[in-house]
Amino acid sequence: MTIRALRILAVASVAAFIAVSIAPPPAGTAAPGPSPTGALTLYTSESEDDVNLIAGDFMRRTPGVTVKIFRAGTGPVEAKVEAEMQAGRIQADVLWFADIGFLEALGRKGMLMSFAPPAARGVARQFHYDGNQLHEVRLIFNVVGINTRQVRFRPTSWWDLARPRYKGRAGLPSPFVSGAAFAHVGTFASMRQFGWEYYRALRQNNAAILRSNGDVIQKLASGEISIAQIVDFFVRAARADGSPVDAIWPVEGAVLVPTPVGIVRTATNPDAARAFVNYLYTPEAQRLFAQRAYIPVRPDVPLPPGAPALASIKIIQPNLEYIDQHRDEIKKTFTTIFGVQ
Repeated sequence: MTIRALRILAVASVAAFIAVSIAPPPAGTAAPGPSPTGALTLYTSESEDDVNLIAGDFMRRTPGVTVKIFRAGTGPVEAKVEAEMQAGRIQADVLWFADIGFLEALGRKGMLMSFAPPAARGVARQFHYDGNQLHEVRLIFNVVGINTRQVRFRPTSWWDLARPRYKGRAGLPSPFVSGAAFAHVGTFASMRQFGWEYYRALRQNNAAILRSNGDVIQKLASGEISIAQIVDFFVRAARADGSPVDAIWPVEGAVLVPTPVGIVRTATNPDAARAFVNYLYTPEAQRLFAQRAYIPVRPDVPLPPGAPALASIKIIQPNLEYIDQHRDEIKKTFTTIFGVQ
């Protein structure tokens, strides 16, 4: 699937995959063939706890493989990949972070491997992009998060972050660190109902630009900020742990954040890379995603507590074509408005 095709997915198409019948996946958690061995190198922007949980379970089920992880925000991960490309070769076997535009650019340069995970049979095709070079393994959305002890009237709109009552009390992750935040900024910049005026209004309201979504949820839970832009699963996880937070699904829609996985074409250990990507679609891995408050992509795995039914979610599709064409302009304009980079 191309960038243009992803953009035109309707809300109904995202929800409809719930009803897709799914054949039982093959036994085990690795792709067919000899059991892989050796080291697997993963570059990711996933949270440390999440990626350690997933990698640990994969290694228990695939005892011949050791997963080596480089984990940072999307921006630093991309900087590492770009530096290695300039040096001659990407050192990772698998890439997994929230910037599909960057990953699709790698695919156009012939740097990603096509692979159809056997365990993904029955998962809607729109979650496999660019000729099976990239794969969506669970769904996340940008929503409005609130501290329930400080917010008396529940907000309904993204524009509520710019209300005077939240002056100096709103926060959002940096698009220079978080790929989810960059997709959000680029998408809103392209929309008539938001545009750059939205971000100028946030700046006028002294909204704080934090680093990652992890930083945002910590400050939201502690009460340092009262309202925020944040990915949905962070709010569910913090609420389950007893933090006074809740997620608001704005009337304009929640922003779907692609966070695909891809295999580097020059992977040192392609067998282990294919086994890992296949594992991410197994019921075992999908249940771990739900356990960590993510919405699983397999329709036969229950949603995490507190997650809305997919059919009820109004979705803003990320404007990936605009982001791809205006990447430098987006960075420059955001820096001009907020003075950060």
